Amino acid sequence: MKKWIAALGYFLAMMVLFVGNTSMVSNVSIPNNHAPIDSLLDTTALVWGIDLSHHQKQVDWDQIECEKPYFIFFKATEGTTHVDRLYHKYKFEAAERDIKVGSYHFFSYTTSGKDQAVHFLKTAHIQKGDLPPVLDVEFKKEMPNSAWISKNVKQWVDLIEDSLGVKPIIYCPCRMYNDHLETVLSDEYHLWIADYRKNPPGCNWTFWQKTDRHRLTGIAGNVDYNEFRGNILELNEILID
Repeated sequence: MKKWIAALGYFLAMMVLFVGNTSMVSNVSIPNNHAPIDSLLDTTALVWGIDLSHHQKQVDWDQIECEKPYFIFFKATEGTTHVDRLYHKYKFEAAERDIKVGSYHFFSYTTSGKDQAVHFLKTAHIQKGDLPPVLDVEFKKEMPNSAWISKNVKQWVDLIEDSLGVKPIIYCPCRMYNDHLETVLSDEYHLWIADYRKNPPGCNWTFWQKTDRHRLTGIAGNVDYNEFRGNILELNEILID
């Protein structure tokens, strides 16, 4: 009887020890499915993306998903009448695959910035979780004077900001910003700079379009390649909330 009691006591002691050790292990190791979601993101990875319009006619979205771009900007509008015919389809396909999406307007020198902003807002359907809208301002052979450009770009960004509560991103070369836009735009605007030279742009860029001749599985032909100046958490911080 004493031997039986002693064996029972030993068994109970071992069970207590086992349970105690298990608790110690669980306190040290946090299962992945309970970890904060931000801790699962690779903050050392290069954050890159592309921009698309109807010019990229053949897009295999399953292959694009496998390429894992962090973001894609889509052309929505131009001037006061043009709508990119693949804008809504492409933006939907990317969002369905959890790719961060943004929309851009190609600025025209023939109509007012206010009217162009109204056209963009009616078409783009900007939503929470999108990247801020983009105004694409490029050099043309025939352009108005600097005062007209500055005035109408300011009209566009002001109306967008008043309507959406977010400052737009400005896409342009550094020279466009320095010559025509710097005087009317504060340092709070994110710049998306097109510069295909090897070294980073000389102005304070947030996005850098490095080439218009990138090749990507899933897209027939060339596509623009862009890098974000920051990590994935910093990209998340500029999304519309």
